[in-house]
Parts: sequence; C-alpha cells; structure tokens
Amino acid sequence: MKNFDFEFKDIVETAKDVVIVTKADQIDEPGPEIIYVNQAFTELTGYSKEEVIGKTPRILQSKGTSKKARSMIRKGLEEKVPVRVTIRNYSKAGKEYWLDLSITPLFNDQGEVTHMVSIQRDVTEYINVQNKLKLLSRTDSLTGLMNRRMFDETAEKEFYRYKNQSIHYSLLALDIDHFKRINDKYGHSMGDYVLASFSSLCEKNIRSQDKIARIGGEEFCIILPATDKAGAMEVAEKLRASISNACFTQNDYEISITVSIGVSEVTESDYDYVAMLKRADENLYHAKHKGRNQVYSLDN
Repeated sequence: MKNFDFEFKDIVETAKDVVIVTKADQIDEPGPEIIYVNQAFTELTGYSKEEVIGKTPRILQSKGTSKKARSMIRKGLEEKVPVRVTIRNYSKAGKEYWLDLSITPLFNDQGEVTHMVSIQRDVTEYINVQNKLKLLSRTDSLTGLMNRRMFDETAEKEFYRYKNQSIHYSLLALDIDHFKRINDKYGHSMGDYVLASFSSLCEKNIRSQDKIARIGGEEFCIILPATDKAGAMEVAEKLRASISNACFTQNDYEISITVSIGVSEVTESDYDYVAMLKRADENLYHAKHKGRNQVYSLDN
C-alpha cells in the first residue's frame, strides 16, 4: 500500500465541512465541552479556536434556533446515539446560517462513548432558495399580498380558531370599481401600478393582525380577527374613504378610484369559511348594485 505523508487530522482540518468534537459526559448546562474545531468552523462562525475550546456549541444557538432540533440533539447526546437534524445557528456577528448537522458517538478501546463528533454542512443557500420558492407560491407577485392559496389556508385557520375558542371575526370582500376602464384607457402597466398602490394603501389602513389577500384581478379580501360586524363596518368605511380620497400619479397621469366593499361576520350556522366568504361576496354585489363606492352588509 502506498505510504501517505499526511495524517488523518490534516484531512479533517482542511475539510470544507465543519467538524466539532465535544466531550460526551456533560449534557446539562453549560453543555458539551468543545475540545476541537477545524478551520471550516472558524470561517463559518467567526469564532477563533481559542474562543470556543472549553465552551459549548450552544453558544451558536439563539431564540431563532428550533426547539425541536435542539430537543433531538439533546436526546441523541443523552442516549449516545447518532442524530441528524437541520438547524439554524448564529455566527459571532449574529448572522444566521443553516446547517445539515450529523452527530456521531466516538468510542474508546473499552467500548465506552467518550466523545461526540459533529459534522456540519452549511446549507444556508439551499434553505434560502426553498424559502423564496415557498413564499412565491403563497404570495401575489405584483402586490406582495397573500395569494388565493395562502388566503384559503389563513381563512380556514381563523375559522377553526373561532370554532375552538368562540372568537368572532369578520371578513371584507373588496372590488375596485370600473377597473377595466383603467386598463383600457391607460394600459396594463398603469393598471398594475394602481393595483400595487391600492394594496399599499389598504395595508396602511388596517391593523397589523389583519390579513389582506389579492384573490383575483381587482378582487381583494381582508380577514379581521377578533372583530364583530360593527367594527368591520368601521374598518371598511375607513378604507372606502381613504381610497376615494387618494390620487395615484404616474407618468403625468392622475387616477382616482373607488372601491365597493362587502362585509360579513362569522356565525354559528357557518359550516366553513367558504360560507362566510360567499356572504361577503353577496354583500359586495349589493354594494355594486347600489351605485358602487359603497360599504354593505345584510344582517347575518
């Protein structure tokens, strides 16, 4: 066999993956004691070897680190068995990064586990791409609001919250009046600008806990948690007034719009959120029929 003029330690030291070796006998606070880290560790975390030897890998964790992942790691350390998790940690400068982390026990000649070795691969870029794809699948690309898919999920959760906790809530169905005329007269780019500006104006006039979605071309819905019909009518009227008083300006064009709004409050007879949405749509239709630029709600 060919003789190699380097040691195994040299391979570990120059590996691209992070390698951490800790003692196996300290699990409770302050945590496992680090006895070795390789160069990849210092490059990723910003900590020098001198700063972490004798410390615990838990210095890399923060409030944003998954409790489930930490629990899985602890269980593996307690049982001295291999464990693999994806976990979010933080560098010395506070920058978050994601790891595909594998922990494996190391045995002495007597078969006793004396140390644990952690091999960590930086998967931050992959996680970020996945998060962006997930966000794109759940938001409207033009306005940045929830899309219909995410609205349905959110509305369903709010409905079940009502069923379980009896917390009433309301829903607004909005439609920009005569929107087709804007596209026909000024072009679709101007129409897109109005939609985006309209969305921003709506967000400024609702609470942080309220959820707004674009569910169609010029159709929007707003979920108002912990809000009865009277409160929802106030919100809707505030929105209607703000929109009718606004002027959207671009490329020397000044465009004013109005909006029709249907309001509905959840009722005990609603079998799901769709029934509530249908009622809001019917009220929206009545607002249109009454002349537009109206807020309308029949008694539930």
